[in-house]
Amino acid sequence: MSEKHRIIIDTDTGGDDAAAIILAAKSPDVEILGVTVAAGNVSLEQAVKNALSAIEIVGLKVKVYPGAVRPVSGEERETFSVYGNDGMGDAGIVNPKGKAQKEHAVDYILRTVRENPGEIEIVALGPVTNIALAIQKDRETMLKVKRILSMGTAGFGPGNATPVAEFNVYKDAEAYKIMLELGVPVTVLGLDMDDEPTWTSEETWREMLNGSPLQVFIAKATGKLLEFKKGNGIDALDLPDAVAMATLVWPDFVLETTQCYGSCITAPGETHGMVIFYKEGFTYDSMPKIGKANVSVVTKAKKDIFVSRLNEVLRQ
Repeated sequence: MSEKHRIIIDTDTGGDDAAAIILAAKSPDVEILGVTVAAGNVSLEQAVKNALSAIEIVGLKVKVYPGAVRPVSGEERETFSVYGNDGMGDAGIVNPKGKAQKEHAVDYILRTVRENPGEIEIVALGPVTNIALAIQKDRETMLKVKRILSMGTAGFGPGNATPVAEFNVYKDAEAYKIMLELGVPVTVLGLDMDDEPTWTSEETWREMLNGSPLQVFIAKATGKLLEFKKGNGIDALDLPDAVAMATLVWPDFVLETTQCYGSCITAPGETHGMVIFYKEGFTYDSMPKIGKANVSVVTKAKKDIFVSRLNEVLRQ
């Protein structure tokens, strides 16, 4: 019998976040308790609307809680959304009927963890600002989180915000550092696990445009991303947040994890937002001793099943 996951999804709701939300909503082994939102891919207001739209199209009955509008430090780092101005392909698909809750995301996270100590997993699909603010507000409660699953960092590969930093971490490196140092189990799915075998080809994307309502929704939400990728010479698009969610909903997807000590660079400069992973049990020439492992990094997965399985879910 599969483990039942009781989760809070923390998101900045771009097109791949929407795919991840739908994937979780369609899983019989996942109970989504709530969705918390932070600014990241787009503004907080837009990200909330995007989350509501994804929830409504999949028929999910959960509440959405708005959270952080800016990074923990207050310093905004300039980036642009590869998903278009609205984060969902500028395709006119963001028309939610529902409204967000008045309760702040941080307060909702803390309340839910207090009521369910040791049971709640937080799936972080964007900058982890809400999580860091919750830790700063009530660390003792956050120590009762069962696990945090983060789509973040470049893993052991290159970044996308910079050559060494991944977007979610780069947007709020201070928050990521706070999360890593909390002391609860953290699982990381980095960009290196979202490489070519997990990409959706342009041909498959066009087939999705003529598929089920959910396939059409995700295809339209990622149209601007495909344009961006083609500008870089790649006729395919990637959905890293959905790949991260796959590690939760498909028990056979992850083949290997590596225990590491993760250190997030918060200093300004070319390496800002880089997360360095020191492998547990490995002695580095200049470092006879490193910190205790604080993160489990996914280093091997059944990547070739991702696109077909995701579309199988979207066709339901």
